Amino acid sequence: MKSSGDLIASISTDLADNNAGLISAEDIRHNMEDLAYSINRIVASGDTDGEFRFYNNVRVAATGIGAGGAEGKLVMESGIIFPNAPDGKTTLVQVVPYPGEGGIIHDNLIIDQTSHPHTQYYHKTGVNQADNVLTGNVPVGHANWINASGYSDVGFKFVPVQDTLQEIYTSGTLRFGDGSSIPNGKGLAKAWCNFNASGDATDNLPSIRSYHNISGITRLAPGKLKITFNSGVFDNNNYVALATSHGTVATGSKEDMTVNTVGLVLRQGNNGPDDTDNPRTVTYVIRTETGDYADAEICDFVAFGAEPDETLGDVPFKLMDPSYSENA
Repeated sequence: MKSSGDLIASISTDLADNNAGLISAEDIRHNMEDLAYSINRIVASGDTDGEFRFYNNVRVAATGIGAGGAEGKLVMESGIIFPNAPDGKTTLVQVVPYPGEGGIIHDNLIIDQTSHPHTQYYHKTGVNQADNVLTGNVPVGHANWINASGYSDVGFKFVPVQDTLQEIYTSGTLRFGDGSSIPNGKGLAKAWCNFNASGDATDNLPSIRSYHNISGITRLAPGKLKITFNSGVFDNNNYVALATSHGTVATGSKEDMTVNTVGLVLRQGNNGPDDTDNPRTVTYVIRTETGDYADAEICDFVAFGAEPDETLGDVPFKLMDPSYSENA
């Protein structure tokens, strides 16, 4: 077997450019034999890497599929090099077959840990969080829950209520770093306010300083006011209400108070979840030791209760003490 250069030299020597009878059948035969013997070597030797490259697609027919697929394959014993690879990776040799999209084990990939090349995924190790942050909104399906293990109906989810407004549902207890926790919203005040019942000297309207879920306060008479709740705060009128007052219009010193009692009476409004047309109200009255109704500059009010559709859990038990007596 000869190289392409040796074949060309032999042909030039043995096969002259004239018909002087100097070319024998042997000359033709042995050059053709050399050519036949040398073709595979020339192709396989690497000569095609330089002067005799393949310029068109190389197709290997799948003629052996019916016989077990033993034919029609490119067998790469030493690997594959991509000389036009991006990022300058032109000398890397691939020696492992591509396993397909479903066969890549990402934990086995060699990744630059100073960056996050797969920005479409969350980085489970949290590496380089300062630079690897979400830069856009994260939409979550309305029926999907977010939690530690992908369970159904556990964790929290976002539920649209009107236009872009959403409620955040949670199935568990909120626990804080100091060890405190909130298992539900029953312990939170649903409505509260601080106000000056005497108002100002111009119109004597009450001055509301701070408030939550309070629609308004109406002055009925000196020492008598009606507090109106926002619609939808309570499920009914059986809420727990507490109130205090210092019983005087003076606030100049620490002794400025008058012994008094605040009564929360006459709960009105639609006794049901629909209180839009007939809002809930409670009358706030301040009564001194002498029995008179009096205004006060410092008045506090707070109310706890069940919201519409809120459940209260097990009903507390009721017992009569064994030692109970009507005559005790």
